[in-house]
Amino acid sequence: MKINYYIGLTLLLGACAAPTTSMNLESTPPLKEKFLFYIDENTNLHESELLTTIQLPSKDYLVPSVLNLLPNAKREYRSGYHEGIDFSAPLNTPITAVSGGIVVRSNPQHMDVDLDTYNAFLSTSAELGKTPDDIYQYILLGKSIVIDHGYTITSKFRTISVYAHLSNIAEGILPGTLVEKGDLIGFSGNTGTSDGALRNNKGAHLHWELHFDDATERYFLGQNIPSDYLHDNIKILFD
Repeated sequence: MKINYYIGLTLLLGACAAPTTSMNLESTPPLKEKFLFYIDENTNLHESELLTTIQLPSKDYLVPSVLNLLPNAKREYRSGYHEGIDFSAPLNTPITAVSGGIVVRSNPQHMDVDLDTYNAFLSTSAELGKTPDDIYQYILLGKSIVIDHGYTITSKFRTISVYAHLSNIAEGILPGTLVEKGDLIGFSGNTGTSDGALRNNKGAHLHWELHFDDATERYFLGQNIPSDYLHDNIKILFD
């Protein structure tokens, strides 16, 4: 009887130690290889479901390998998480459309607020414990462009790309404008950042996002992908 008791206890403890869906992402990395994002077994995007690849938004700058520059990184200063990629493109680097589509948003008239106002918005985010959409969209993205690619990248989700912190937006890039893959749309900068609020030229880069819409939700490139796979999974997307 003692043997059976210890066997049963061992099995019970083993079952308690088994991974569950509430455990850290890193506990089950094999499930996420070659996925662009992964919410659950019903909501995800695998490499095999891409209809096409896209080009880099700035041809001379590759997808960074530093995790803090990739999606899912914590952004303490605004009580949120990074949903994009920060390309280290110096000030006024040409930025191009990653794929064809129609411009949804273009705000060349954007003016950065002063630093005190900028910090007040961050304090609001800290108080809420999240970054409000209005602060993110209209303050922190700075001069920005959003392009609707429809269902041309994947038939599963409507796809949009976001280009933020631009120093300038190219002439003629207005809401409703049709753009082709590789068209010049703007230039990298630091608008929407603390350096932008200080009116200096420091910290210029391109913040770029890719989002996927279905009938109920919006998802971002790299969402719920473990850090072990994140860089390589994102690179799958590009030519």
